Amino acid sequence: MRKICVVTSARSEYGLLRWLMEEIMNDPALKLQLVVTGSHLSNTFGNTYKEIEKDGFVIDEKIEFLISSDTKKSIAKSMGICAIGIADVFERLKPDIIVVLGDRYELLPICSTALVMSLPIAHISGGDITEGAIDDQIRNSITQLATLHFPGTKESAKRIIQMGINPTKVFAVGEPGIDNFFRLTKLKKKVIAQEFGIDEKFKWILMTYHPETKISLKKNLKIVENIITVLLGLKNTQVIITKANADFGGVQINEYLEEVANRRSNFILVDNLGQTKYINLLRYAWFMIGNSSSGIIEAPVIPLPVINIGKRQEGRFFCKNVLCADGTIINITKSINKLLSLSYIKGLKKVTSPYGDGKTSKRIMDILKLQLANVKNIG
Repeated sequence: MRKICVVTSARSEYGLLRWLMEEIMNDPALKLQLVVTGSHLSNTFGNTYKEIEKDGFVIDEKIEFLISSDTKKSIAKSMGICAIGIADVFERLKPDIIVVLGDRYELLPICSTALVMSLPIAHISGGDITEGAIDDQIRNSITQLATLHFPGTKESAKRIIQMGINPTKVFAVGEPGIDNFFRLTKLKKKVIAQEFGIDEKFKWILMTYHPETKISLKKNLKIVENIITVLLGLKNTQVIITKANADFGGVQINEYLEEVANRRSNFILVDNLGQTKYINLLRYAWFMIGNSSSGIIEAPVIPLPVINIGKRQEGRFFCKNVLCADGTIINITKSINKLLSLSYIKGLKKVTSPYGDGKTSKRIMDILKLQLANVKNIG
């Protein structure tokens, strides 16, 4: 049996890897090895490793490396601790290939360690552009370290090849997040309402804002305050907010959001929605606001109106359901007014997505299996 080691360090990343993990786990010719690390193991971020276990997966190894502080210095130190831990794990598990997704900073120590230990890497969702964060540099670094590449679009595949990567190792398979719409249980609106104690009669707004890593903490906090100020002015709405991630500034943003949720009963702050609840909230929300990649990639499937704030996702292909705002109160307000316009509402019917058809995980598994049939062929 070929051993495929999937490494996940965050809730959002796991939501994209889940179905690939299931495909591998159910294939008699393959053995899934699962390594869980990063914010999955943090109380602050909801101990989301428990969600992984609830989904029926056995976690082979857990690596704790997060330092309580989220300063840039502490994040850099965490990366060093991660490298030490993952080296021991790889030595114990002896996988045939490592699978990682995206552009989280944890991937740098994980993939550099795999490279030094002569373990091939399969990288999902490379070749994208997100100019508002250091993610570009991380993602492109992982591309250079990886052996197999599974970008979400043909455009991303072209960028990977332009970096000097062998075209025979690049497979445009679609984004795995789209698979959730076809595999997860569709819940009724009243079930979601009961789960969060919200009213079906109100309009629901879903908010997720992660720190922009190329601007100051002060500017990030100001943008979040501006979003909240505008949302406070909307009547008959309830706002479900998911916490910011573990990037620099995430803790301070979450502290501010906790204060808001404690003062305002129509603002509900959650550590982690879980994929089923999250996808169903996308289905029933009035609109989504913030800077999560799910607003760019998953939301067009519905299609859900999205107000994308700031530059974190700048450089990606935006479908016509996405409106962009610079984070000022005036600009955010203009975007909300625009999504109320008849021309925008009519335009939603014409939204098409280039990000996949819901079969990405199966494609990746089939290609991995074929490549692993001949170990020499991987390198």
